[in-house]
Amino acid sequence: MTSAPALLLFIASDPERSGATAEALRMGMGLAAGSRSVQVVLSGPAARVLTEEVDELVDGEMIENHLEVFAEWDTPFFVARQAIAEYGIRDAPVPVVPVDDSEIARMLARARNVMVFP
Repeated sequence: MTSAPALLLFIASDPERSGATAEALRMGMGLAAGSRSVQVVLSGPAARVLTEEVDELVDGEMIENHLEVFAEWDTPFFVARQAIAEYGIRDAPVPVVPVDDSEIARMLARARNVMVFP
C-alpha cells in the first residue's frame, strides 16, 4: 500500500443518476494539480466511470476528460473488488488497484483529509 495521501477521495455516487461523481473527480484533479497527493477510491456504482459505457453517464464527456488527466499523472484508482466484478471493469483508462472493504477502511483511517461523495 502507498503512503498516506494528503487527500483521499472516496466516491460511491452513481454516475448514472447524478453529476456528483464527475464533480468529485474534477475537485480531486484540481487539488492534485498542486503539490498535494491524492488517492481515488471508487466503490459501488461509482466504478462505472471505468467502463466502456462512460459516455452514457451523467457528465460522461467530462468524466472522460478527467480520467485522461489522471491517466497522464499515472494516478492509480483503488476500486472495490466487488464493483470490479459487478461492472465488468477491464482495460480501464487509469491504473486500477483492486481493494476489499477492510483495505478501504485502512486507507480512510490513514488519510490526512477525506472527501466523501456518497
